[in-house]
Amino acid sequence: MNNRKTFWLGIVAAAALAATGCSDSDGSAGAGGSAGSGGSAGEGGAGGMPVGTANVTAVHLAPEVPSAESTAVALYVNGAEVTDLGTLSYSQSTGKIPLPAGTYDIGIGLPDGDGPLIQLDDVALSDGDDVVAVAFRTNGELPVDFFVFVNSTADLAAGDGRVFVGHGADDSALDPVDISLGEAPDCSTLIPGFVFGTTEPMDGVLDLPEGSYQLGFDLTPEDDDDCANFGPVAVPVTPGVVSILIAVDENTTDTADDPDALNPELWAIIPDAEDPQPIRTIQTQ
Repeated sequence: MNNRKTFWLGIVAAAALAATGCSDSDGSAGAGGSAGSGGSAGEGGAGGMPVGTANVTAVHLAPEVPSAESTAVALYVNGAEVTDLGTLSYSQSTGKIPLPAGTYDIGIGLPDGDGPLIQLDDVALSDGDDVVAVAFRTNGELPVDFFVFVNSTADLAAGDGRVFVGHGADDSALDPVDISLGEAPDCSTLIPGFVFGTTEPMDGVLDLPEGSYQLGFDLTPEDDDDCANFGPVAVPVTPGVVSILIAVDENTTDTADDPDALNPELWAIIPDAEDPQPIRTIQTQ
């Protein structure tokens, strides 16, 4: 990827040019995230010119997209590739990109391609918005989709941290899966029946007291122990900080007949961390 300063300056310049052709638009997003949804509501200023600044972070957590040989994707703004940005490969994040408030179509596609493979349409950004878009792999005709999270600590109690979780591990052995909390033999289920392509909590926020939480994947929810088959791993919750956890399966073929071939991983994204790159917390192979 290009030098970080060049990256930020390039996208700000490109987005500012793109924004001049945008009309005012109203929209909304929940406190959490959902596959293929947009950001939070925003309005243009007088004459359609943007007012204020928002932040957008793009994260690539879609294994073998666009291919096993190269996972490099280009970023597109309003349907046009922004070539000055370079490319984004699997496990990389752009960090926070400041954009003039306004309405955008933001997508990813092949470098030097004909257009985005997938994009978020009419993402309306207001002054102060902070949106994280995470690309995850599907095994459908279009092998990639987005989770979108709003990095906000609004109404977060003192001493608590906020956690969002996205299920991006497309495998029948992991759909659904229970997210286990604790270490054997003292385990419980934090998120039961977690379905691929969804986020938790679906209709709110998961606020937890400061601490280190042992999380893992429980593939046998019918058992009485509720303990993880993969993991657990210590996941810290920091007061006043949003943490995003994304489940991924790096084995892109379905393992229904060979569960030992599963390669589930759990990635942590801390939008306000000094280093914006995702952290691989569970790796099985």
